[in-house]
Amino acid sequence: MLSDLGYLLIPTAGKLVHLPPHLMFYAPYATDKDIGSPPGGRNMPRVLRPGQPDAYIILMAPPEESR
Repeated sequence: MLSDLGYLLIPTAGKLVHLPPHLMFYAPYATDKDIGSPPGGRNMPRVLRPGQPDAYIILMAPPEESR
């Protein structure tokens, strides 16, 4: 999925937050080790829900000015 118009509702704060452009890849049971255990950083891929059947990899798109 490629998205640049994502919003996230935070009900407890009553806020609607704009999400930056990003790519998402469904990756069941994936872990950081599976993607090379990248160091933490703004544009580094991340595994969300690692080791779970609904895990996925998210990669933030570079800023508009660097494309």
